[in-house]
Amino acid sequence: MLGFVSRRKSLLASSILCGVMLPAAAAWAQQAEEPAQVEEIVVTGSRIARPDLTSSSPIAQVGAAELRASGVVNTENLLNTLPQAVPGITSNVNNGSNGTATVDLRGLGSNRTLVLVDGKRQTPTTQAGSVDLNLIPPALIKAIDVVSGGGSAVYGSDAIAGVVNFILKNDFEGLEFSAGYSETDKGEAPIYSADLTMGANFADRKGNVVLSLGYNKREALTQGQRGGMLARAWGDNAARTGFVPSGSGAIEPGRVDPFVSGRVINLTGLGRAPTSADSALFLSNGDVRRYDDTVDTYQLRAGQLLQTPQERFSVTSLASYEVKPGLTAYAKGNFVNSRVVTQLAPTPVGNRVFRFTLDNNPFLTAAAKTALNGLGSTTAYSIPTSSPWATGTYTDVDTDGDGLFETVTGVFNKRLSDVGPRVSSFNFSGFQIQLGLKGDLDFINGGFDVYYQYGNTNGSNSLLGDTSLVRIQQGLLLNAAGTGCADPSGGCVPVNIFGQGTMSAAAANFIKTRINSSQDYEQQYGGFSINGDTANQFSLPAGPIGFAVGFEYRAEEFAFNPSQDLATGNLTGFNASPPVAGRFDVYEGYAEVLVPLLKDLPLVKSLDLELAGRTSDYTGQPKAVQTYKVAGSWKVYDDLMLRASFNRAIRAPSIGELYAPQSNGFPTATDPCSARAAPNAAVRQACINSGVSASVVGLLNANQQTQTLSGGNPSLRPEEGETLTLGAVYTPSWISGLSFTLDFYNIKVTDAIDTFGGGTANLMNVCYGPLVNGNPNSPYCKAIVRLANGSIDYVVSTNQNVASRELEGLDFGVTYKTSLEDLGLPDWGTLSVRSLYTNTWLYTIKPDDISAPVKCADKFGNRCRGFGVNPVPRHKLRTAANWRFNNVGVNLVWSHLDDVVDDNPASRFTVERIGAKNYVDLSADWDVNDNLAFTGGVRNLTQEAYPILGGNASPSNSGYPAVYDVMGRTFFLNARLRY
Repeated sequence: MLGFVSRRKSLLASSILCGVMLPAAAAWAQQAEEPAQVEEIVVTGSRIARPDLTSSSPIAQVGAAELRASGVVNTENLLNTLPQAVPGITSNVNNGSNGTATVDLRGLGSNRTLVLVDGKRQTPTTQAGSVDLNLIPPALIKAIDVVSGGGSAVYGSDAIAGVVNFILKNDFEGLEFSAGYSETDKGEAPIYSADLTMGANFADRKGNVVLSLGYNKREALTQGQRGGMLARAWGDNAARTGFVPSGSGAIEPGRVDPFVSGRVINLTGLGRAPTSADSALFLSNGDVRRYDDTVDTYQLRAGQLLQTPQERFSVTSLASYEVKPGLTAYAKGNFVNSRVVTQLAPTPVGNRVFRFTLDNNPFLTAAAKTALNGLGSTTAYSIPTSSPWATGTYTDVDTDGDGLFETVTGVFNKRLSDVGPRVSSFNFSGFQIQLGLKGDLDFINGGFDVYYQYGNTNGSNSLLGDTSLVRIQQGLLLNAAGTGCADPSGGCVPVNIFGQGTMSAAAANFIKTRINSSQDYEQQYGGFSINGDTANQFSLPAGPIGFAVGFEYRAEEFAFNPSQDLATGNLTGFNASPPVAGRFDVYEGYAEVLVPLLKDLPLVKSLDLELAGRTSDYTGQPKAVQTYKVAGSWKVYDDLMLRASFNRAIRAPSIGELYAPQSNGFPTATDPCSARAAPNAAVRQACINSGVSASVVGLLNANQQTQTLSGGNPSLRPEEGETLTLGAVYTPSWISGLSFTLDFYNIKVTDAIDTFGGGTANLMNVCYGPLVNGNPNSPYCKAIVRLANGSIDYVVSTNQNVASRELEGLDFGVTYKTSLEDLGLPDWGTLSVRSLYTNTWLYTIKPDDISAPVKCADKFGNRCRGFGVNPVPRHKLRTAANWRFNNVGVNLVWSHLDDVVDDNPASRFTVERIGAKNYVDLSADWDVNDNLAFTGGVRNLTQEAYPILGGNASPSNSGYPAVYDVMGRTFFLNARLRY
């Protein structure tokens, strides 16, 4: 718990309450008995009430009917079909999933998209500050507003890309039960859901209470169960003209490379002299042979998940009560538990340095010992502190004079299938309590809202199938007889990693480690707002000035507590995660005005100016930061409105970005100096310049993923964003029901928080590219730490305010609703069409001052993904058509994704272009009577193929499963019972 309510803050809260209640009480005493005749509406993107739904910012809305027609259980799956969204973590992301579901507007990152529920912040889940959409109950969603463009002046930090506002059913009356089921056309991956919502009015309809219960279960589907191309990993052949079976260099038999520079394994039968680049593969009989990376890699996809399993429970209650006319108390309580499981291949020992007994090793043949004797060195050498389980200075010796060293050192790569797959079980529970009081203030023709909100998300994670590096090292060093461990403490058992299936059950149990972690994110959030206009005081010739003012206080605290092995990195298959703890407080004041400049003039039906500003004082920052908004709308005549908006937004550093200790991860990035990368002459020379021995450049064995150390930086500043939108809304009066919107947008983010060098892949490109050319004194090359044998040990890349991003594009929307009779056809119901189109022609990321810009518009690949950006097609279109006749409706949705090309012109892959994709969804709904309704349909009706990739795929499902449908044709059926 935060325990942050100090005396100072308690006094502040009291002042806020008194400051609002006193003028409010005076207003109630003076108010007239007759209520206002015109109901005003607060539109997402502004806090000023207005008599219509017009907005100076582009808004896309998804309604409850569209949610039902889509048949989705997880709302992110529908949001991600909107052209403004670039999918983040979904149910089809396995490797890289943290158990949450996110929304990412414009591809700027989920932490730059602000998520609201009924206009107020949702409690974050992760140390990055992202909101888990699983914690928002789908049965209560009435509509989802998506506002693209900055919103920090109105809502505060994080709204650089825009705002997603979930609007709940807060006035529900009756009872509604719904149940749903879906599965693929192969009978796979079933999803079950059930929801019960009850609502009632009381006290002569002065009060309303709603209770909603929800449950859904999503079954697992592995890539091996699906089969076909998805059942294994693929790489690119040498000519980059086709796929070849590929996988990880951490293989089940295991292999070893020299650690000491210049040492050579004495392999025989090669037809040539062995070199230091030769790796020895262990055979099950204890012998060795040369490892061949074209045929010996491990196939790691079959056990990985195509659909991650989930089980979710939710309980939500909403209540409101009219204390007296013009004064309403309201409350909300929400509890959600979401459990998600991910599964990876058995734990890898990847490029890990170990000392092991050679001379008296009973697991190795005499021939193998002779070959591996080449690993030893009579010259002292040191194992660095990056391998703490074996660190030290050693000289290998032959004590019995038989020509074999007693103990030697090697760099091991092995897949520990003996301990089973790696399974991550995420369990998130979140609850949020909100209390508020809102009322009318007739003297300003407006009202007030005082609110307090407490939210907590608690998560736990159990990691199964991993092993302890310390225990592996202990089990590799044997006593003089070779019958037991040299250090028998802790029940040590000799560990045989020399071949496939050679490890005893006792050894597997000894090296296993069960890893647990817990995390807790707590948010306290309160404030007040007042909105109204100046009509009772004065008016301009075009009308009164509308305004809104308010104050907010927010405190957020996060704590991550890992078990010891997870914290210290004493594990082989999962990333080290040290403990994290931190908090921040922010005090914010804001104001907004809507000024009518002109009205009812030739070519000026109305001309309005909108201004907003906010100042935010964060603890830990040297000074307060300001954001503002300047916007305007010009209704030329009833049919045509022009609008423009300029926003200056911020994103404050998250707790993780500020305080996370250094931990290791394994992003997709291949050593440019390795055989896998096939370096050209220029890169080869840069590798040599950086200190890599010329004899191993182009021969080093490397994995597609590289160990990277990253961590927080308490000196980070808030990011700054500038958003410009220019648009028009045209609703021709001569065609009833037709409307067009057109909006240009430009978003610039400066001082963007990113890892140094823009991630591992880009950092390597810079070090070995023409700008740095392998200069060993460059910070880019210093960040790449290599072992003595030349292979990469790890890369250092911590958070800094070094990057910038810029996007530019166009949104176009068409809506049309009419009756068939109005089209001259028989009176067979109504037809409605809504189409949203986005053209993103610019998305440029500049990692820092020296790196070349990375262009992500119309692109996909490792460089953009290193910045957290999934494929960004230039042209994206979503068109939904609905025909309804009496109690029957038919819905057709067409989603188009333009083709994209690989983002790295310096590299070549088999798939350099992912072709355009067209997804067609068809559904129908039938209201049997007033109480019973059914919805059924099929997603991806035409079975659009999933694009399989080689070396430029994401770590999940051989491609990009968040963007492209990997499940194939899927049928669903929902039933709804209402009273």
